[in-house]
Amino acid sequence: MGLRRAFGTTRKHRSGRWGAEYTHPISRERVLPGHSFRTKADALKWLATAEVDLDRGQLLDPSGTKQTFESYATTWLAGRNDLRPKTLLLYDYLLRVHLLPHLGEAPMGKIDPATIRRWHGTVSAGDQSAVTTAKAYRLLRQIMQAAVDDMLLRANPCTLKNVSVEHSAERATPSIDEARRIADAIKPEYRLMVMLAAVAGLRRGECLALRRRNLIETNGIWTVVVDASIVFVKGEAILQPPKTSAGVRRLTLPAVLATVVEEHVATYGPFKPDDLVFVDRRTGETPTVTVWRRVWLHARDAPGRVHVPRSTPPCRHAQRHGRRKHPGVDGANGPLVAEGCAALPAPG
Repeated sequence: MGLRRAFGTTRKHRSGRWGAEYTHPISRERVLPGHSFRTKADALKWLATAEVDLDRGQLLDPSGTKQTFESYATTWLAGRNDLRPKTLLLYDYLLRVHLLPHLGEAPMGKIDPATIRRWHGTVSAGDQSAVTTAKAYRLLRQIMQAAVDDMLLRANPCTLKNVSVEHSAERATPSIDEARRIADAIKPEYRLMVMLAAVAGLRRGECLALRRRNLIETNGIWTVVVDASIVFVKGEAILQPPKTSAGVRRLTLPAVLATVVEEHVATYGPFKPDDLVFVDRRTGETPTVTVWRRVWLHARDAPGRVHVPRSTPPCRHAQRHGRRKHPGVDGANGPLVAEGCAALPAPG
């Protein structure tokens, strides 16, 4: 005969061992420990632990632990309305290619550190780069932490050390003199874009998002206000604000750039305040990735011009490194300059 208590039930089996169970207060599912107990006291202790977890809001949802990783992860990603379009596209790719083929059918409650180690060993042996593997692991860790927050797991099983750090190889980048030569070789309407990247350290997307109101002239001194960026998602140009407040900045341009700005404004104006500074002259719209790639490669590989190895295109993020204080270019947080390692807008 079962012995009832305030929380759960214990029962003595014919073997002399004890069983226990309780009904989950949310899912109303019957929860069993998965094994029997030697004494009634042990069974009561298991129920008492579950009751304490319930009072603390830490009682796991058994129905949730049984759902597959694919079910949970796809639902989690579908609900991430806070992600930028390009990040969402990246997460979708990592999930489909590197997570679901290996973990998709696994019940959430069965994914433990050993499962994660096996997954990482398998993925690391693949053809993708170490950077992609690190990104996939970070995504997996995010998903499993969400499962902890949703009371499907007690702890995050992603406990591997030093596997989420990306170690990207340094890419070849043109010097300022090389940048000038590329600027001379590129289509005239993009010459200012090349120089802004090389001297002021703007990324490709930041250059493409510039509007006439972002270029400000005061007593012959030009400044550029960087307050947005354009990213390409499935070929569509999407305008977005910087990720952080530090991404919004105002830079004073040196004389060499001021001259190029004046030439660009005079040649391709008149501009209304919200007109884009850089557009495909044929369409009047932001140049597509294909158009920009063609323009860039033509300038990069022009006869007699500097050659940047095709395997190591100038990285549009490299200008964040190697910049030193210099009176020529002033930023909101002090003087900045892009020196010999400054990057130009890359085609991809």
